[in-house]
Amino acid sequence: MNEELSLVRIDDDISYITPATNPLSANVVIIKGNEALWLFDVGSHPKIPDIIKRINVEDKPLNVILSHFHMDHIANITNIKYNNLYQGRYTYKHTNAGIIVENDINIKDGNISLHIFALPSSHSKGAIGLEVNEKYCFLGDGVYAMNKKDSRLYNVSLLKEQINLLKTIKSDNFMLSHKTPFAIPKEAVIGWLESIYSKRKKNESYISM
Repeated sequence: MNEELSLVRIDDDISYITPATNPLSANVVIIKGNEALWLFDVGSHPKIPDIIKRINVEDKPLNVILSHFHMDHIANITNIKYNNLYQGRYTYKHTNAGIIVENDINIKDGNISLHIFALPSSHSKGAIGLEVNEKYCFLGDGVYAMNKKDSRLYNVSLLKEQINLLKTIKSDNFMLSHKTPFAIPKEAVIGWLESIYSKRKKNESYISM
């Protein structure tokens, strides 16, 4: 039996569909602009497309931003009728549609300001982050380790790039997929990543967790 989902409100314009473990499905963020409804990730749970239809009562154009190519984040893309799609190059290999994000993209939609950016990540190649109104920064699984056989690894150089980039983000709230609570203070996330980086060993390219 599929796990039940809930819709959680963050503020007047932003909400999210809760993640699930059966099937494994990531948080789906819903942002209401004046001109369009924006999604960050689309999850894999079969009930998500219907939830989005019910939310989009004004039948606004639907724009989608995918954090990375893992199926728990993108599987529903074939079940959602979207207008514009933004993703990294490696995710594009799975969708074969939309815009490849290589440089920062800034979009204004009514009261909503969107900052779409490439995120160096050990977890997956071509990860994307989304900052909204310089208040919330959605990072998907981007700050997590890669899973390789029985090991969880961070690439040392990518981790350093990631830390340096995240320090430039203005939002105080970092939103990490599958986590409860969803929002974690920026300083806490960066402190955690720096503690991992401090475990690096000379002449080794990876940090094992």
